[in-house]
Amino acid sequence: MKRILIVSVFTLMLSAVCFWIVKLWGQSQGYPEYKHPMFTAQTTPIEFIKPSYENLITTLKGPQNIYLDVATTLDQKLVIANRAWALNEKTLRNQNYEDVKKDVILLSEYKDHLKVRKIIFNLVENAQAGHEIFFHNIKEIGLGKGENFIVTSPYEALIKALKEIQPALIFGSTQPEILKILAMNSMYVVEATNIRADVIIHPIYVRKQLFFTDELLKEFARRHKRIIVGPITSAEKEKAVSYNPYGLIILN
Repeated sequence: MKRILIVSVFTLMLSAVCFWIVKLWGQSQGYPEYKHPMFTAQTTPIEFIKPSYENLITTLKGPQNIYLDVATTLDQKLVIANRAWALNEKTLRNQNYEDVKKDVILLSEYKDHLKVRKIIFNLVENAQAGHEIFFHNIKEIGLGKGENFIVTSPYEALIKALKEIQPALIFGSTQPEILKILAMNSMYVVEATNIRADVIIHPIYVRKQLFFTDELLKEFARRHKRIIVGPITSAEKEKAVSYNPYGLIILN
């Protein structure tokens, strides 16, 4: 019994030492601020409109900054679904444009409208070579310099592959990265987390709990990570602004 107690105490002490080594190592890391044309000085959050399907065309033609769910077709077109079921019931990455053209909008048709505003492109399907198809289309419409958009996706592999070929772009957080941040924060070692994203994009809540806690906000600021809160409703805007975010995604 005495031996078991000694071993338990020693194990706890060793775990505590390892914990503080990891935590202090993370806190000691330095992170330079990424200078980019998207990150201009501002006094209020940038608002990105996430249009409903009914308002999609009007918003695409308007002056507002915009958040767009985009996908690539089998014949390598970059499109936006204009019907709710186009993404729910069809896999656009396995369809040619001609087969789904009634359900999607070609991004290239609005290229002149996209050059004069800030954009968040959300790649909603994990298509084969989707990162290459996306950037090829972006170059075709004249946005190849990446000076006015952020690209994000639920899929880590897609964004990781895009960053390997275009590291100068601005990248938003993926779902796996958000889960990793939450897991590390729950163990009180978020300081040691490798965060690839330049911008943390998330709604106010995750599983009915606040996502942007004081601890995470402090850590994101230490690493010069901008945050974008959303999508949110207009009623949530006041709370979202209290986090001093770089931007907001407003549902329209």
